[in-house]
Amino acid sequence: MSAYIILRATPHPGRINELETRMRTVMGVMVQKGATNSRLFRNLMGANAGDMGMGFEFENFQKAMNAFHEARHDPIFMEVNKKRWDDPAGNIYGPVVMRDVYEPMDITAPVMVGRTYRMSRKNLPEAIDIIKEIDEMSDHKVSGLVPVMHSQMDTVYAMYHFESLSSAGKYIDEVGMSARFQELVIKANELGTLVRSSMHIKI
Repeated sequence: MSAYIILRATPHPGRINELETRMRTVMGVMVQKGATNSRLFRNLMGANAGDMGMGFEFENFQKAMNAFHEARHDPIFMEVNKKRWDDPAGNIYGPVVMRDVYEPMDITAPVMVGRTYRMSRKNLPEAIDIIKEIDEMSDHKVSGLVPVMHSQMDTVYAMYHFESLSSAGKYIDEVGMSARFQELVIKANELGTLVRSSMHIKI
């Protein structure tokens, strides 16, 4: 199991480049403090389109919390964080903490599609079975995640990984539109409600 720290931001008009620079600076600090993988991304389609974000993967929660603690006391991080409050370049959401429940998420993937379900945690075992079956329908990896520290704890995330926008489109045509996939979508909606879907790219 991996632990993830994820933050999202809506850029203020005319300040997207500044926001990206600040995020890249923070990413450098977090990697230095122990993140095993990192991702700077832009939401391209669907929920929160136009937003930017960054994510970090850790081997476990202790290493995640240690890295975050050390980063908070790093002078470079502290300077960026001060600008966040004194001269914000965007509206910040998070950070949130997640864990995988089926296959580690590859946050280095060029393109990812996330589908968010609201459901009771008691239905998680059945949801994992559905994610596993979808994962086995193609060579494209599908991961399952749940929140650990989040404002919406009753969520389950299915994360799809692609090499390009073209491969994502091909997957939707060949797998997403298939009869079996649609049957699994209906089955998943008996466990919970699909509330969001989005596509984001690594930048």
